[in-house]
Amino acid sequence: MTDRTLHLELENIGGIEHEELSITAGPTFIQGPNAANKSSFLKGLLFALGSTTVPIRSGADEARAVLSSEEKRVERTARRTDAGIETAGEAWITDPDEITLLERFAGLLETNSLRSAVTRNEDIESLLKEPMDIEALEEEQASKMARKRELTTEIESAGDVDERLEDRKRERTEKRNRLDELESTLEELYDEQDTTDTDTDDVVQELRDERADLRSDETECETQINQLEAAIDRLEGRRDEIEDELEDARDAVDENDVESLKQKRESARSELDDVTKRLDVLQSVLTANREMVDSEFTGVLGRDTGLMGDEVTCWTCGRSAPVEELEETIEDLTALVKEDKRRKREREPEIEALTEQIEEVQRSKTEIQQLEAEKQDVEQKLTNRRDSLEERRDQLEAIRDQLSELDDEIADQAADQRSEQSELTDEIEETRVETETLRREITRLEETIDSLRETREELERKREKIDQLSNEISALTDRIENLESELRAVFNETMDELLDALEFERIERVWLDGEFELVIAREVDGRTQSDSIEHLAESEREMIGLVLALAGFVTYDVDAVTPVLVLDSLGAFDAERTRRLVDYFADETEYLIATAHPESTVDTAFDTVTFKPPVQN
Repeated sequence: MTDRTLHLELENIGGIEHEELSITAGPTFIQGPNAANKSSFLKGLLFALGSTTVPIRSGADEARAVLSSEEKRVERTARRTDAGIETAGEAWITDPDEITLLERFAGLLETNSLRSAVTRNEDIESLLKEPMDIEALEEEQASKMARKRELTTEIESAGDVDERLEDRKRERTEKRNRLDELESTLEELYDEQDTTDTDTDDVVQELRDERADLRSDETECETQINQLEAAIDRLEGRRDEIEDELEDARDAVDENDVESLKQKRESARSELDDVTKRLDVLQSVLTANREMVDSEFTGVLGRDTGLMGDEVTCWTCGRSAPVEELEETIEDLTALVKEDKRRKREREPEIEALTEQIEEVQRSKTEIQQLEAEKQDVEQKLTNRRDSLEERRDQLEAIRDQLSELDDEIADQAADQRSEQSELTDEIEETRVETETLRREITRLEETIDSLRETREELERKREKIDQLSNEISALTDRIENLESELRAVFNETMDELLDALEFERIERVWLDGEFELVIAREVDGRTQSDSIEHLAESEREMIGLVLALAGFVTYDVDAVTPVLVLDSLGAFDAERTRRLVDYFADETEYLIATAHPESTVDTAFDTVTFKPPVQN
């Protein structure tokens, strides 16, 4: 049977000088009073798993963490340098995206970004959606759609290949049948000629044979001229179409200055960053002031009763001020926070719109390059076709001159031989000309048929590729749409289950709406009404923050990335709710490590490790 125990060894991490611990599968409690280095132990564990930060013990230059199992062992170090903290060694998790999942959804310490955001009532949408990488999915979708459009255009420009192929086959069959008839007729004519006149002048016959060959050459040359003229007309038509498309694409590029759009987007992003930073500061200040107003502590920095009524001592300057003034400040800060959130929501779609404009201009530029290349190719083909047409016309003129000379020569030679054979000879000659012409036409038709078959096969491959791209585009579209709804659904379902399990009577329901805003329904005076998260008790906010992180843990299958789920700072939960919470989370991971104070009653079904404060020298 495989040993599933994890062994962790830490040196100089947080307040830990040296600590070793074996962790068995299932839930494990790290129990001990404050300053017993419980959180330091969890931070060291996360550092071994792959977390990017670790606290180095005061007075030490290097921290070390070793995590091992029966099948795997990793060792990481962190050293102080002039440039900052430098890490070395390979962690349990090495992929940057998987490390983000670990820190965001599995390392649920008090400083966890999601827990902190919920506690301070900050924006959580970006934290939840970042691992989805929707932008990359949308770029992949746009690339596949562009390729699909290219293939569709190529298929449409090819026309009805099947119809043309069937027409050429039918034409070849007709010409073959006609050729068979002519060859039989010619054989009969020769037999007739042999019986009626065996003394035909050899010189005249040679001239007639030569004229028949020239007549065949003349017919072929005329056919080639007609084909070249038709090809030139098609190329000129395509060139005009390309010029129209180029004009449209250039207009699209000229109407939008890419650099100006990029500057606008950069300005919007800069403003969004400024708003985000200011929002962080305002929310921190707002939270601090609310905690000072809500605090029941009296004394130097707390609430006191003065000559003018209740007063508080400012946590920044130490001066006393009436509670009413501080409450007015809180209202002003709240208004500023709401305004900055509104500006943030306005800037994000503006940035997306500018990005789409920039991409559209870039696509138009690419289209211009493609059209200019195609136009150059068409111009080259036109030049070649026109040169060939001129050559064929010169050739035709030379053939006709030779025919004229042969006609004169034959007329001179056959002046005395006009008889019944005259009609027979002419008929043989005409039949031979038509026979030779048919053979050449059949050869060209067979070449055309082979080419059309290859074209049809290529078009079929393109159609199959279009079907494949359509399925992939549809799958990407569904994935983009489903990722967000799945995250909300998992969170809402998990929250409903935990509300029942943890029995928070005052809260009826908590869920994420379509904008990824937390919505709370609670009972007040026998009626259900919505409320802000900032009005919830600390234990209720802690519970919502933990469940929010767990929803991400489940949605992104983080259990496939890390075998460990870490919970810290559960002081807001009583013993029974802590047991229920850990019991619920334990179903989602192989190893669950949670901290608890010594006065907490830990379920005996869970492994418990006791930490003691370090001895002070």
